[in-house]
Amino acid sequence: MIVNIGTFVGGLVLLLVGGRLLVSASVDTASRLRVSALVVGLTLVAWGTSAPELSLNLISASKGRGDLALGNVVGANICNIALVLGACAIIRPLVVQQRLVNIELWLNAALLVFMAGMALLFGLPTWSAAVMLAAFAAYSAWTIMSALRQTEVAPASAAAIGRDPTMEKSPMGWFMIGACFVGGLALLTFGGSLASDGASGVAIGLGVPAAIVGVTIVSIGTTLPEMVTGLMAVRRGQTDLAVGNVVGSCLFNAGAIFGLSGLIGSSMGAAETPVDASLRLPLVYMALLALALIAIVRTHDRTVSRTKGTALLASYVVFLATSSALLWQSGP
Repeated sequence: MIVNIGTFVGGLVLLLVGGRLLVSASVDTASRLRVSALVVGLTLVAWGTSAPELSLNLISASKGRGDLALGNVVGANICNIALVLGACAIIRPLVVQQRLVNIELWLNAALLVFMAGMALLFGLPTWSAAVMLAAFAAYSAWTIMSALRQTEVAPASAAAIGRDPTMEKSPMGWFMIGACFVGGLALLTFGGSLASDGASGVAIGLGVPAAIVGVTIVSIGTTLPEMVTGLMAVRRGQTDLAVGNVVGSCLFNAGAIFGLSGLIGSSMGAAETPVDASLRLPLVYMALLALALIAIVRTHDRTVSRTKGTALLASYVVFLATSSALLWQSGP
């Protein structure tokens, strides 16, 4: 057990360092390309901070641990909305741009509700993963093309782009950006393998379903890059970057990570992504959070207030307590 815990913690550290390198490289790339802060948060920052989940889930799927991968995707989305967004709102009320209200929040709700519904009713057949991956790819292509067209019409100043909130210095040069990308990917690959092996070992040792480990311990750990980036961004007044990071990460988790993991699992011989019975409550909670988020941002001048942030955090605490109670009643 000690070895498994050490392996998981070591892998998690590598995931966080690798994700941090990718975030720095992604945001500095955006700064040099002069893209708006919201688009940076929705795309490059969200993809960079979600890189730990991507690495861990792809490796887990390739090793036949689809339950751990699915649990991590569901848990990461829950953490992003309830934990990260809630904590950021408590520090500073978050004003949400109209674009998110009109497009991303509805798309996020559609993907998460579709994912939860398919999992609960049909066990997530392979074609559902392909549909979600295709939807995410189409959305990403549209977002990037729109951003590039707007940049050509009215270039933004580098100071308004929303550079990495954890760094004061100017954007890195292209050589350093490339080195951070390569180094980050290497750390994510190795760290993902260690974390997956360690988490699976801990689950077996405790007699706990791997899906529950993915929803709780693993998802909280792999969501730390979003938490760190979001809190730093909010403290420096870059609320667009923080909100975009949360919503973009959910879209990336549901569309890209779940889609790729499902397809990889299928290619490894699994007919469909396993859906453990212990994931029923997390799936329902995830879908309800996505729908509630639409209502939350459509009130009080599109602001996620401190009261709303506190409510999100409280719901997460209740979810963890309820999950623990149900697991305790069911026994190992």
